[in-house]
Amino acid sequence: MINADMKKCLVFFYCIVLISSLALGQEIDYKGLPEWSWHKEDSTEYYLYTPIGISQDKKYPIALAMHGCCGEDYHATLRNAVDPVVRMWHNFGADTQTVPTYIIAPKTSQGWKQHFVSLKKVIDDLVAFHNGDPQRIYVCGFSMGGEGTFSIIQQYPDFFAAAITMGMSFKGDSSKVKDIPIWANQGETDWWSRFLRKQIAAIRALNGYGSDTGSTWVTGVNPMYSNFKGIDHGVQWAAASTQDLTGWAYSKINDGNKCPVVFFIKPEYKKIVNESKSTDIEIDAKDADGSISKIDVYLNKKLIRTLVKSPYKLIVSPVSGDNIVEAVAFDNKGKPSTATTVIKVNMLPKVLTKQLPAGNAGSYYKSNIVAKGNGRILFSLVEKKLPGGLRLYPDGTIKGVPLMSGLFPFTVKATDEDNESILQSYTVLIKAKNSNEVMVTDAVTKDGTAYLISKMMIGETPNFNSRDSILTTDLEEINFNGIDKYKGLTYIKTDINDANKTGDNFLSFNIADDAIIYVAYEKLDILFHSTIPGWLKDFKKEDGEITAQYRYFDVYSKLFPKGKVTLPAADAKNNLVGSNYFVMIKKRK
Repeated sequence: MINADMKKCLVFFYCIVLISSLALGQEIDYKGLPEWSWHKEDSTEYYLYTPIGISQDKKYPIALAMHGCCGEDYHATLRNAVDPVVRMWHNFGADTQTVPTYIIAPKTSQGWKQHFVSLKKVIDDLVAFHNGDPQRIYVCGFSMGGEGTFSIIQQYPDFFAAAITMGMSFKGDSSKVKDIPIWANQGETDWWSRFLRKQIAAIRALNGYGSDTGSTWVTGVNPMYSNFKGIDHGVQWAAASTQDLTGWAYSKINDGNKCPVVFFIKPEYKKIVNESKSTDIEIDAKDADGSISKIDVYLNKKLIRTLVKSPYKLIVSPVSGDNIVEAVAFDNKGKPSTATTVIKVNMLPKVLTKQLPAGNAGSYYKSNIVAKGNGRILFSLVEKKLPGGLRLYPDGTIKGVPLMSGLFPFTVKATDEDNESILQSYTVLIKAKNSNEVMVTDAVTKDGTAYLISKMMIGETPNFNSRDSILTTDLEEINFNGIDKYKGLTYIKTDINDANKTGDNFLSFNIADDAIIYVAYEKLDILFHSTIPGWLKDFKKEDGEITAQYRYFDVYSKLFPKGKVTLPAADAKNNLVGSNYFVMIKKRK
């Protein structure tokens, strides 16, 4: 008999397997960027990204990125080149790099240890023959790759300049890695990294900070640590897209000189004090292979004192709100480490944005409401509604395509981390539509689900995901990077989860003028091959394609008279694609 606890474990296990297979292991029809090339070292296959324009007079960083569970074999494909832990090292859509960097994306079926010797050979070869920088070798990984990251820095403890892990607890000997700069990232409810906070505290204790309990804010003591509220195991995209992980990594140089350790003894993080009241600051700093030469102390980004001898103490006068205090410790060779804390002077939220710009019906609108207070400020509507087509996001962004003109009053509530709030009323003017625009309204599915209306632009997303809990904006892993002649067109952003629906009456919307309707339907033509539903054969196939990161869309067009337009469902399952189509509209000239 299987008891209730066993059932829960089985359900959890199958959920993890499903997440892994859908998000990590599923092959994609990625055409690849020209900078990627396939290689093999012993039994280890990998793809290598080589920056454009390598100069023989320069040295280049190397990033090893290990994917999560589980590949079906060792055969490396370009699918792994789209993982967040890989593409955070370059601007994926534009194919540019802030710092030209070699990226190694290997493949495994289960576990990484059997590949370590081969992967080190690959890195050694880049250093010896291809201008790789031995002082800037970085490693990162998610889930199984996070475990691999923890393991490889133990096997080669003096080899890497920095390590970034996502979604996995630490296993092994903490003493071997305590001096390697690590940034560990965890989803709040992730079972696979459930022990990570205690392990972070244990490593920090080895670095002289014995009172830590796995705090998210102790930035001066290795390892760095981030915890993402409301996120489970799939933390890699949030970690890679909302933090400057690579900027932090590039600041770490493996020159044989260990980073100093610095942290605040007092005040405690977010201690509440009275405004302008003198507050004592005490800092501890040490260097394992040298000495501390000085500590620069900043209050709200302004240098206020340089301390050159212990005890490192000073007094500051904080102002209203959150006061950021930073201590930058330098060792006797000039290598820095930074600790950060917050002194909190309680204040009610204050909305700084008093007036919103006007917009036009049918045109893209975006504005930001700015407020200050304690901690993060979240915004919500409390009275009346925005003009149809506009949405208020929790970060204060108002965006969309307004569907009607007029004056629209509404009230916004700004709430801080202490649950203190303030109301701010606005009236936004939406002017009549421009003559070149076509008004699109009432975009709904057969069951009445409303779809979003937006404008074709770089960075927008082809679909939305109704199952996602998005806290701030429509931040998505897939966004347009090649829109060709369709730039600026109004488009209907469909729900990706509706892809497999069938039927002749799926999506309907109204157009105020005769218009050309473009349907962008996903195309698979590299590893896989797709077809289109029968109803699209009545449309004209346009030249070229639309690219959204690693998804590609052929475009089909048809002229429709003004009024209600009804389109059938994508029927993606029968046409061997996994995503829903989206619709673009252009006014007939």
